[in-house]
Amino acid sequence: MQTAFWIAGGLGGVLMAFAGFVAWMLWRRITGRHLARWENPRRRALIEPYVTTLYPPGDGPHPCVLILHGCGGVRRVSHAYAEAAVKAGCAAMIVDSLTPRGIDYEMALAQVCTGRVLWGRERAGDLYAALDIARDDPRLDPQRIVLVGWSHGAWAILDALALDHDGQAPDGMKRAPDAPFKGVTGIFLIYPYASGPALVRRKSIEPPGPIEAILVEHDTMASETDAVAVLEQAKKDGASVRWSTYGGVTHAFDEPDHHPQSLLRYDSEATAMARTQFVAFLKRRLTPKLA
Repeated sequence: MQTAFWIAGGLGGVLMAFAGFVAWMLWRRITGRHLARWENPRRRALIEPYVTTLYPPGDGPHPCVLILHGCGGVRRVSHAYAEAAVKAGCAAMIVDSLTPRGIDYEMALAQVCTGRVLWGRERAGDLYAALDIARDDPRLDPQRIVLVGWSHGAWAILDALALDHDGQAPDGMKRAPDAPFKGVTGIFLIYPYASGPALVRRKSIEPPGPIEAILVEHDTMASETDAVAVLEQAKKDGASVRWSTYGGVTHAFDEPDHHPQSLLRYDSEATAMARTQFVAFLKRRLTPKLA
């Protein structure tokens, strides 16, 4: 009997220690303490070799669109929208957040898309670095920049706004940059993720320009209900916000090269409609030259 008591007590102690360890790890994850904190130039050095910029004809300076891909990384959809922006007379900067971290497509589906690594609040630092890169490019107009993000990329944009509102640094960075959104005139979000650990669910934002979003009805990966709640709150707080909801399509409806086992489906008609909406937004926000 006494032996059983000691065994039970020992097991209880082990379980309590394990629960404490899990709680400590979760606390580190939620507060961003699981990452080494870098100065801003080091984050820029991480992603700059993996930034691709397409330019329209002419010397510029051109208005610019910063493209933040979804959780699967840079795909054909990223290049398609970049080409649409260039046709509209705008430069397009595609920011790859996965390759510099050694994350390939299969790994991204297993770890990034499931939230195991690279939350939006960490990727916000990539956005800040990309904005610095854009402002330093003499072929780009630092006063005419639009941000566009798909799903996980939209999460990064929204978390960056939430962090900036509170004067906090992204995960993995020592300090927040000064005026990180200087020159940004608009934000375009496509099926944005705004659930679970997204900071924007709990924090306010003050976007530097109007926000326009495309949501998917009954989205199984990025709840449109949560996204609407975030957008409605931003609107109540005084931001210029509008959104449209596409029915009869899946998340990532504009991505033509899904994984063979994916339940997501490409929809050419909805893709054409979304791309038209995207270009119209650019022409409104990057005036006067594109109007």
